[in-house]
Amino acid sequence: MAFSIVSRGLLRTSREILERNMAATVGALQQTASPPPATAHMSTSHSDCHRLFLATGGHICGNNGAHNTHSLMWHQMPITVIQAVRQYSKKSAGAAKLRRELESDSDSDSDDEFERRRQKIDSKRSERGDSAFWRRKMRTLHRILDVNHDGVVSFDDFSLLAKRFNDLGHLTPEVAAEFNDVIKHTWEEQFGEITPYNLVTAEQFLTDLHHRLNDKKMAKRIGRFLPYLFKAVDFDHTGHLDLEQYKLFFRCLGLTEDDAAVSFAVIDKNGDGQLSLKEFVHLGRQFFLTEDDTKISKMFWGPLVADH
Repeated sequence: MAFSIVSRGLLRTSREILERNMAATVGALQQTASPPPATAHMSTSHSDCHRLFLATGGHICGNNGAHNTHSLMWHQMPITVIQAVRQYSKKSAGAAKLRRELESDSDSDSDDEFERRRQKIDSKRSERGDSAFWRRKMRTLHRILDVNHDGVVSFDDFSLLAKRFNDLGHLTPEVAAEFNDVIKHTWEEQFGEITPYNLVTAEQFLTDLHHRLNDKKMAKRIGRFLPYLFKAVDFDHTGHLDLEQYKLFFRCLGLTEDDAAVSFAVIDKNGDGQLSLKEFVHLGRQFFLTEDDTKISKMFWGPLVADH
């Protein structure tokens, strides 16, 4: 767009300079020109006269009217002037063509910019969690949280899962109480009141987590329980989990040690055989947040369920 504006400005400036130079040339020739012999007369057309009139600001090629005072008939003009006027006409036509092309390019640029803006708006309107891959991950988590395997998730399932980690005996009473509070608040915030009748199906689970994912405040609180899971299996309190401790984590989730070995090999990206608390929480949260199927966090909760 900016290039088009600058180009049009340069074209206008060039035309004005050319017109001034032509007018000065014609003015000088008017003072020295003598009528050419009859054999030098050239046939003229109305369009030729009109171009001459435009090129000289109306001082040449007058017929009737106010311009006759200082007019010079076409047949009186030297051939050099006539050629110059026609050359000017060709340049003007070329400039007009170039201007039209530039304006066309400008329109094309405008269309491209419009399309880019439209795509940007559409991307803002689209929500996170719409991909089949993300839904597959959430169905995997629903299966894990369904501790009693009745096909739905209830607060009883949450409580049973928390009890498995607490019963390992590696959390202090204060930390264990905090863990239970976080589990309770997570359920209430995500699924509502705690009653025996509040049963969450897989589809409702996906809907609720989709809403949470697209709420900025709620998304920030996703995975608040993760540090407590880490501390519960960090029985030597080193601040790192090795493969054996990760297997313990998977046993509490109801998964096999073979699943743990496969997942640990994937998520231990630097190959040092350990996961820090920071890495553990990051991968656990990324499992909820990302729709990128190349991220290693997809293995955090074990193998994914089959595609539906």
